[in-house]
Amino acid sequence: MNIFYAPAKQINNGYAELTDQEAIHASKVMRVREGDQLVIVDGEGGRYKGPVRRITNKSVQIEIKNKEKLSQPSPPLILGMGIIKKRDRLEFAVEKAVELGARHICLFRSEHTIKENVRMDRLESIALSAMKQSLRAWLPQISLFNSFKDLLEAFPNAHYLTAHEKIDADQKNMNFNAGSNDQLLLLVGPEGGFSTDEIKTARDKGGQLVSLGSHRLRAETAAVVFLSQFLS
Repeated sequence: MNIFYAPAKQINNGYAELTDQEAIHASKVMRVREGDQLVIVDGEGGRYKGPVRRITNKSVQIEIKNKEKLSQPSPPLILGMGIIKKRDRLEFAVEKAVELGARHICLFRSEHTIKENVRMDRLESIALSAMKQSLRAWLPQISLFNSFKDLLEAFPNAHYLTAHEKIDADQKNMNFNAGSNDQLLLLVGPEGGFSTDEIKTARDKGGQLVSLGSHRLRAETAAVVFLSQFLS
């Protein structure tokens, strides 16, 4: 099943309209025709289905016959990840975070960050593609923070879990007191991990250090392993 994306503003009066790259993909690549049934998601939990009624050079119009509202993944997962130097690895992490149900992906510059510039438009495109490929209806927000401290301050009420390899044996678990609707901020450092000051900051704010195993993982692998513990 192929899923197409139309933001909520393009769904009105019983019709959904695909524009730009979505319209090109539907009409030129997938070669949909009038009468074909399409599934549309709006990135806000809405899923719609209906036949194609009109195709032009710039848009594809679908009449909505069925619609449903899907609930957000629970618990709400926020991935906080230090910027990775290699672009392909950063993009891999974002793609898999979407597939695994992250509601918000927060990239931050840390004391060990090597790469400074991030192409947010490209990451947003990758997130959109991953949402459709994984048959999800919620499109995660992607944000960039200038420091680890700025990230934590943006989510004062979240439960912090920080992946860290240098922790005591009695901390090697993910037991915490959180309700199903409480935000979980899963923190993964960049290459080189978190600095001593960053770990102290996380602890001072009530965060819990957790281990993802006895072996050292690449940052993008750690993000996948971390999120998979809460797969919904």
